[in-house]
Amino acid sequence: MSTILNKISSFLYVNCITFVAIVFITFINGETYNLVGNLIWLPLGTVLLCYLLFGFRIVIAVFLAIMFSAHWFHEEPLFIFNKNMVHLVGTLAPLLAIASMKFFKLSNFFEGGKLVFQHLLFLVILTALYNTLMKFFVFSYFDNLSINAVKFIQGYLLGDILGCLAVLFFAVLVVVPGIRYFAPELVPSDLDN
Repeated sequence: MSTILNKISSFLYVNCITFVAIVFITFINGETYNLVGNLIWLPLGTVLLCYLLFGFRIVIAVFLAIMFSAHWFHEEPLFIFNKNMVHLVGTLAPLLAIASMKFFKLSNFFEGGKLVFQHLLFLVILTALYNTLMKFFVFSYFDNLSINAVKFIQGYLLGDILGCLAVLFFAVLVVVPGIRYFAPELVPSDLDN
């Protein structure tokens, strides 16, 4: 019985950490520019970091954090199909990038219990590419918006790559050592959680 309670408390703990981290970083990041992208988009990097740290069990917390952050800080309506599709893209793009790299055996992201930063560069580019292309499709198909494709893709790719790199660089220097010190049982050795 205590094993089950430990698993439940660990599950709730990592989901709460994920939710708070994404909401906080979205607040810090500021205004969003949907059709041209932001110069640095930190929330995507935070989502990617949370998936790397806690595995795939935080999907619902990620989606809810993105949805509520957009509502609280960017005044987007809740439960609107077009907006929720954009939030779903932000939730699934890092998952798709991680799953693609694991499927093609490009990296397991951990060697000897250490995060391999060199492998993360390709993951960042792949995450940004998936996020950009899927958001372009959602905005142009579901919202029927006239979008300058070149500016959209350039803006989103640049902002997503810079945001992911900034968050992951900060994580390597501060977050991962902090988690290892305060909660070593939460640091994964692989993403099979």
